[in-house]
Amino acid sequence: MPVIINFKICDNCDACNAINVCPTKAFKWNENKKTLEVDEKKCIDCGLCATSPESCQVGAIRYAKNEKEYEEIKKEIEEDKRTIADLMVDRYGAQPINLPFYCEENELDKILTTSKPCMIEVFQEEYLECLIKSIPIKQILNAIESDIVYRKLEIKSNEFLKKYNIKELPSLLFFKNGKMVGKIEGYIDEDNKDELLNKVKEFKELN
Repeated sequence: MPVIINFKICDNCDACNAINVCPTKAFKWNENKKTLEVDEKKCIDCGLCATSPESCQVGAIRYAKNEKEYEEIKKEIEEDKRTIADLMVDRYGAQPINLPFYCEENELDKILTTSKPCMIEVFQEEYLECLIKSIPIKQILNAIESDIVYRKLEIKSNEFLKKYNIKELPSLLFFKNGKMVGKIEGYIDEDNKDELLNKVKEFKELN
């Protein structure tokens, strides 16, 4: 099989862009096993799931042109010490850093189709805070202790604020099965980190 998924850095959810990019639907979500997989019988070795700019942007999907490349990539993945948490370099309420975790308003519905719980950070450019004083998203996710999908979304319409009754930015919205189950509003800096993390821990039951 020429396609290899590095699950060490893949959030492995059914909203994966590679599913839509694949022309034969060989790249798919297995609902029973709750995992992404590739149907070898349908795969035509086009490599779009790994190379298309509309597919995975964190480099979790790799494509090998031959057996030698396959073994090299396989070994590289085996030796990869990174985890998904290592990719979470963004900070709450601060300028987006890691673009693969950034999404637009019109992309949210698609993301929320995942069977995994989601945490969506909502912000507006005029309310961005200092990176140095902001709390790393990685610490927030660790407090939840759940297998959760994270995205950072920039608000560009009042309709979105009204839809989720958002009164203060930035905000963290928590979703399960596509429905919002909780919300934390307002910026909290590093000096008051425990205040935010204690609020976040209330959502441990998301799984």
